[in-house]
Amino acid sequence: MRSRSGPPVTDPTPLLRPLRVGRMLARIIFVVVLALALHFAVNWLGEEVEQVESGGKKLMLTGMLLLILLAYALVIAVPFVPGVEIGFALMALQGAKIAPLVYLFTLIGLSLAFLVGHLLPYPVLSRFLAGFGLHRTALMVQDTEPLDLEQRTRLMKSRLPGALGPLFVNWRYLFLAILINIPGNIVLGGGGGICFSAGLSRLFRPVWALLTLALAVAPVPAVFYFMGITLF
Repeated sequence: MRSRSGPPVTDPTPLLRPLRVGRMLARIIFVVVLALALHFAVNWLGEEVEQVESGGKKLMLTGMLLLILLAYALVIAVPFVPGVEIGFALMALQGAKIAPLVYLFTLIGLSLAFLVGHLLPYPVLSRFLAGFGLHRTALMVQDTEPLDLEQRTRLMKSRLPGALGPLFVNWRYLFLAILINIPGNIVLGGGGGICFSAGLSRLFRPVWALLTLALAVAPVPAVFYFMGITLF
């Protein structure tokens, strides 16, 4: 009997490499451009505040600075945006003086992402996913909605392979802190995506989750602040 041979199977990996490299370069450019924009804006506002004598104008310029940092916090809250890296780059440019504000607004951005995920109604998310054709994921969200914390915990343990399930669930706050700080966490959604997913899972109690974020974000700004580091 004559065997039929199908079309040759090609490995798509080489074709995807330029796309992956392009995305990485785009993220690096995004971080550098936004960090430099924030750096020059902060410098300009700082110089203006020092030069003006009017209390009203000083208050207005200080308000502009806070609005700029609030915009940075909102960027951090968006999933798959490398917002934390922008904060690191800004501290490298500005040094110790900006570290407390970067810490504060990084914490605000990540906390906002967590709270949005935690408060987002499951039916809204399910309809959103179904609208994009992700019907299986939408059904999974619907099935998860009526579960309490203990049932969600058991479900998470059963879905993760081997000993990873109990390890992740029992030490989930520690894992959250680690995921926020590991380099390259953009593949997991970045800081905003990780915090949004944590809130959406309803496995984290908000008070303890926000306290975890406050501790997880602190080390790098603390190093810049107390050691007076300025790299550029």
